[in-house]
Amino acid sequence: MDRNALTLRYGFHQALHWLIVGIAIPVLVLIFQSRGLNLQKIGLVMAVWVGSTAALEIPLGGVADKYGRRNTYLFSLLVNVSGCITLYFATDLKLLLCAAFLLGSARAIYSGTLDAWFYDSFQSLPGEQAFYNAVAKVNVMVTIGLAAGSLIGGLLPDYVTRASLEVGTVYDLNIILVGLANLMLFTLTLFIINEKSASQPTSVDSKSNNLVRHSINVIKKSFTHPVLKRLMQTTLVYGMVLSSAENFWQPYLSEIVNNTGYGVAVFGVISALYFLMSAASSLVSVPLLRLFDDSHKMLMFATRGLSGLVFVALAFSDNLYSFTFYYLTFFFLFTVGNNSESVLLNDNTQESDRSTMLSISSFIVTCGAVIASLLLSYVSEHYGITINWVMCGMLLTITSVLFVFIPEKNTAVKA
Repeated sequence: MDRNALTLRYGFHQALHWLIVGIAIPVLVLIFQSRGLNLQKIGLVMAVWVGSTAALEIPLGGVADKYGRRNTYLFSLLVNVSGCITLYFATDLKLLLCAAFLLGSARAIYSGTLDAWFYDSFQSLPGEQAFYNAVAKVNVMVTIGLAAGSLIGGLLPDYVTRASLEVGTVYDLNIILVGLANLMLFTLTLFIINEKSASQPTSVDSKSNNLVRHSINVIKKSFTHPVLKRLMQTTLVYGMVLSSAENFWQPYLSEIVNNTGYGVAVFGVISALYFLMSAASSLVSVPLLRLFDDSHKMLMFATRGLSGLVFVALAFSDNLYSFTFYYLTFFFLFTVGNNSESVLLNDNTQESDRSTMLSISSFIVTCGAVIASLLLSYVSEHYGITINWVMCGMLLTITSVLFVFIPEKNTAVKA
């Protein structure tokens, strides 16, 4: 196998993974609303969801580094299935919080597992393909998967209505399909992802102590390294803005399309277009980087700053067409720099720390999401989603300046 074959194999697997995730995306908040939750309670549920992810990110990143990335990922799929089962039967806030905890935990378990496996496997194989180009290809496949899943997820509720299926709500078929698809992906992963067995410590005490020391050392590196510390600082705001957009676009759009005759399918179509736009941004990022003289930091500075301004414009959209235009433009600019961020993060991290470092980055994202879910849900409920999005857009633009302070030359992390 060479680098091109590995990229296609990994991209195919990730496309399936995120297709399954995409099935729930267009209706996730609508599911909570169908259970009688207002925006503030939805914010609480999402805070538990991302909070459980944040709490488990770093220690579980260490587990993946030490004891196998594939096995850790497989376990996450089983936890995800248990979360879907709980969500399906949830009828009150307590069960919804339990489902959110399980689904958030599953996300923490798989975070940084296969990404780290791909980077290390890629570097060990022959071929001239650069990792940046490989990441761009994988991200295109991922976003196509997300787009397909979102389109399916948006069409399913309308299908339930037309077919008069006997389910609790029109969104329950989405939950059932996600659970079953995760079980199928579990089996497929056994054949697609190959990994050498990880070495095991001889005692439980040494196992725990090694994990704690390992995690603490990597955390120190992430906040002292000249490149990584800037990425972590901007990642916090990225998580806040992303969570705000994901949590509140459905209620915002619901107000716009209310009594217009559009069905739930419009949410799936817009979600699919968003992910296709994200795929386009991944492709465009390769030639766009050349326009910035191969400077990853300047590409991220320019695109994240502009995306903040577009997010402010989105906050004032008042019809379906303007909403769709600003929403898609925002995510195009917002995600253009993701490949550059991935390259900088991986190039400045040791192989033995990679899963943990990726989990730390994801932890920072989820910390931002917790802040957004708790604070901005209150703002949205009492002052409106528009105020929420204006605050986030301005913060995103202002903090994009931090990218300028990243050193141009990579500085490898030392043990």
